[in-house]
Amino acid sequence: MPGSDQAAELERSGLAAFRRGDLAAAYDDFLAARAAYDASGSALKAAEMANNLCVVLVQLGRGREAVWVVQGTAETFTEGGDLLSAARASGNLASALEAAGDLEEAATAYQQALEGLRALGDQAGESQTWQALSRLQLRRGAPLAAAASAQAALDTHPSPGPVRGFLRRILAWAFRLPRP
Repeated sequence: MPGSDQAAELERSGLAAFRRGDLAAAYDDFLAARAAYDASGSALKAAEMANNLCVVLVQLGRGREAVWVVQGTAETFTEGGDLLSAARASGNLASALEAAGDLEEAATAYQQALEGLRALGDQAGESQTWQALSRLQLRRGAPLAAAASAQAALDTHPSPGPVRGFLRRILAWAFRLPRP
């Protein structure tokens, strides 16, 4: 189908632009790819492009627009049976909400993403999401919650390595200290 060939080419071009840091070109290509996938009836691919757009928009500092673009994609993926993409879409929504300044809603969306990633056994995604939630909790003035989330990020990382192992031990020790 010519429309999906064009969409796939736009998607490849957008990914290449994103990798080289050309966010404006990535935005244009992902936007066009999303429209082409929509026109060809490929709802899941269109939702994937919406998530790519969300990531680009967050990096461009356009959080409110990123929220608008990514809303509903998790449901599209769930309806299509792609639960991993649904969990990742919840994480993208959380990131967009955070960029838009909706910190409480962002925390809820991060929790939804964590539930999905944990259920699917995606340790790397879960660890990254815990890290993002930890940073958000620091922004919200909740250092103990942030430390607990940082600990969870270390605990769920699929290959902790020596530095993460050391940090894990330090955090575990800090949580055993008596509280004033």
